[in-house]
Amino acid sequence: MDNAKRVKTIASNTVWFFTSRTVEVVNSFLLIALVARYLGVNDFGVYSFLMATCWTILPLFLVLQRILVRDIAVDRGTAAEIVGGGLTLIALIAPPLLISGMLLLMLFKVETVYFPALAINVFAIAFAALNSVCTSVFIAFEKVKYETMVSFITSTTSMLLIAVAVYFNLGFNSTFAAFMLSNLVGFCVSLLIMSRLGVRPAMKLDFGRMYYFIKECGFLAVNQITIQIYAYLGIFFLKKFATDYDIGIFQAPARVVNRLNVFPISFSVALYPVLASLTAGIYQKEKVDAMITTACRLILIAAIPMSLVGFAMADELVRVFFGAKFSGSVPLFRMMVMGINFTFIICVFDPLLIILHKQRSIFFLNLTLVVLSAALYYPLVKFSGAYGASIALFLSNVVYLVIYLTFISKLVDLSALLQKGWLTLTGGLCAFSFIYFADGDYSKFILLPVALALYFLFIIKSFTFEEMRFMKGVLKKKRLDTQSV
Repeated sequence: MDNAKRVKTIASNTVWFFTSRTVEVVNSFLLIALVARYLGVNDFGVYSFLMATCWTILPLFLVLQRILVRDIAVDRGTAAEIVGGGLTLIALIAPPLLISGMLLLMLFKVETVYFPALAINVFAIAFAALNSVCTSVFIAFEKVKYETMVSFITSTTSMLLIAVAVYFNLGFNSTFAAFMLSNLVGFCVSLLIMSRLGVRPAMKLDFGRMYYFIKECGFLAVNQITIQIYAYLGIFFLKKFATDYDIGIFQAPARVVNRLNVFPISFSVALYPVLASLTAGIYQKEKVDAMITTACRLILIAAIPMSLVGFAMADELVRVFFGAKFSGSVPLFRMMVMGINFTFIICVFDPLLIILHKQRSIFFLNLTLVVLSAALYYPLVKFSGAYGASIALFLSNVVYLVIYLTFISKLVDLSALLQKGWLTLTGGLCAFSFIYFADGDYSKFILLPVALALYFLFIIKSFTFEEMRFMKGVLKKKRLDTQSV
């Protein structure tokens, strides 16, 4: 496949991933708003703690898809056996992970009345994991449109079920049951589509294959535990030193900001098969370097205006999503949305390190991150509650990027990123300064468009003539192809 066709394939898959994740983001925003308004600040704090507990103990569910995509992309003929082994493995490990979750709740002295909610949520995540095993076929076959279809069906079902639970006031546990049923529907749809592609899972107790999955996922799974601990450190420290109210006003904006990560993740997933082909056999370093630096630059260009809009419209966004009861979340939201400028870039590094079999290095990098972040959270949360947690989260994001940049620079030449990225950073800094210092003197609806226009003036200057000509050529060719069809 020549370079132009490869670019078009990446672009097409990215658009499908972007569409899928956009649907999920919109659905998540609506669901968070419904659940938060329905439960109130304190119960939403309990709800968030239960969610954090589940996502901390279920790391294998989150990382198995990456291994499956890699292996199926190499040999599509083994897809049925690979998918069957993945489904069997998840079915076997779900019960012991449920017991682990119960023990964790007992450690934090959570009331036993909330144990059924935890069990329901574990099964909800298990069905989501089974669904991800099936959609790994779509990604590896570069049929991402089917993954988008499944995502839309799952999201729509969850919204309808949550709306029913809220309308009929079915109680706390119903919010978790809605997610479980919607993920079950998504899993069934994925099985049907996969069968149409000629892949029927070979379900059997193949301990050799499952051992291979566990071995390949070992450091990734342990690493995912560290990542989840990092992501939920604020909740765990707030549970220890503060109240459920603090967890509520901290986690409400955090859940919104975390959903934004699906955009860089969509881009990185589309890059995954391409990077796998560039690193299989002879390692094509120059092409990998160019792809990674360009991807980081584009991600940064997209992240800055998103954080700018979030920072400027924080009051309005919190009021729309959560209502007046969550007004204390506004300054926390502003601090968190600034952090996406750091975390978005890391999403590009992750697939490369996995493809290069650097799972062990990822684990030690993230373990260092957790230790340093805990050192930040402990004093700030103990003395400032939710506000201290938001400051610690922002500082941790900075540390996160510094750690990864330091390591990745030994594998990838990032000089092109540094040379071409300074105009983007300068434009973002000018736009944020304009919003910050002029706030209160003029309407936000005047300030924000001016700040964005100022930023994009810098962005246009950051592209070289060759890059502009290449992008115009790709768009023109795509337009002609569409017209011919």
